[in-house]
Amino acid sequence: MFDYFQLQKDQKKQLTSQEKKQIRLEREKFEEDYKFCELDGRKEQVGNFKVEPPDLFRGRGAHPKTGKLKRRVNPEDIVLNLSKDAAVPPAPEGHKWGEIRHDNTVQWLAMWRENIFNSFKYVRLAANSSLKGQSDYKKFEKARQLKSYINAIRRDYTRNLKSKVMLERQKAVAIYLIDVFALRAGGEKSDDEADTVGCCSLRYEHVTLKPPNTVIFDFLGKDSIRFYQEVEVDKQVFKNLTIFKRPPKQPGHQLFDRLDPSILNKYLQNYMPGLTAKVFRTYNASKTMQDQLDLIPNSGSVAEKLLKYNAANRTVAILCNHQRTVTKGHAQTVEKANNRIQELEWQKIRCKRAILQLDKDLLKKEPKYFGEIGDLTKEDEATIHKRIIDREIEKYQRKFVRENDKRKFEKEELLPESQLKEWLEKVDEKKEEFEKELESGEVELKSAWNSVGKK
Repeated sequence: MFDYFQLQKDQKKQLTSQEKKQIRLEREKFEEDYKFCELDGRKEQVGNFKVEPPDLFRGRGAHPKTGKLKRRVNPEDIVLNLSKDAAVPPAPEGHKWGEIRHDNTVQWLAMWRENIFNSFKYVRLAANSSLKGQSDYKKFEKARQLKSYINAIRRDYTRNLKSKVMLERQKAVAIYLIDVFALRAGGEKSDDEADTVGCCSLRYEHVTLKPPNTVIFDFLGKDSIRFYQEVEVDKQVFKNLTIFKRPPKQPGHQLFDRLDPSILNKYLQNYMPGLTAKVFRTYNASKTMQDQLDLIPNSGSVAEKLLKYNAANRTVAILCNHQRTVTKGHAQTVEKANNRIQELEWQKIRCKRAILQLDKDLLKKEPKYFGEIGDLTKEDEATIHKRIIDREIEKYQRKFVRENDKRKFEKEELLPESQLKEWLEKVDEKKEEFEKELESGEVELKSAWNSVGKK
């Protein structure tokens, strides 16, 4: 099986760009009937319209069910939800749908039960659909309403930090942590779920206290993303956390042993209908974003404004502990960027050498400006030269293949090998120029100026 899929993968790599484009167009045409639905007379995009193929379950982080087999989902397992007057899509040949429903009180279009968690999977409308927009609108409106109650809530939880009733103290500390550090509420997890936690499910080992009032949080949050922060907290909060960790508590014991999200949410709804702990994250993230945007002056170019907007977005991401996972090619991308920086530094040094070739007296007049000329060793420069030459060779080789792929697809005459040879001769000339420059220390002036023009 592995060899079969490896062969398919290798064959896919050998396809020309035109063949790949043709396959993509055919796939998009095939998927067109499944990508959209009609909702109240409007054409709406469907989100996850594909059923997952059989596979090994991976999960996130150290998930206890990693490696279990996800079984194939057949049409007989799927329930479709359509209007009564809608045409039922034909099932694949030799199969039939498990059930056809006409329930206009739910948002899903199809569902089936998966075998890993024995739970239902749903096909819903896409993120840009009108229904999704309505739910997002309601979420942010709820956060907007919280603004009218937030001062009262903060006043009360600050007072309750010194309550004589332990449950009240735990509620006060939990709301403080959720409000100030944007922690999720957290809930109980079963043995077959990943060991992720939130505020109410923090355990003894997740919180380290450093007097006078520094707290280190270290735990796996949603999607097994590590939450690690060393922060200063209110002195009374620090005192309460010290109390919550007193013996006989030890690693494995709940920090908030008298509290869970349902108790917390029930308490919060005394302030505002529908208020839950997660509304605080939306509120604080939105307020932080607005505060950051208010600091951006209404001047400068679009690029400058975009840079400041992204910086504001990053501030919110830090508050919410949103992190990007490191991609497979991250190290290679960083290496390319570092190589590019080194090449730009080399080009700058070349230009300064060229200036001195025109007027050597400038070195005495502006020694600081020309100080970096000796920063690169000959070995460094030789490495840079080789990298540039190798890249140029690869560029022309790819160009040759790409041009012939295009001509072959359009049934035109192919480029002769002599064309590639002509391109590579230009690279040989550049290589000779670099070798001469490395040996003599003198720059070909025309080459230096041309390199500046290209940047």
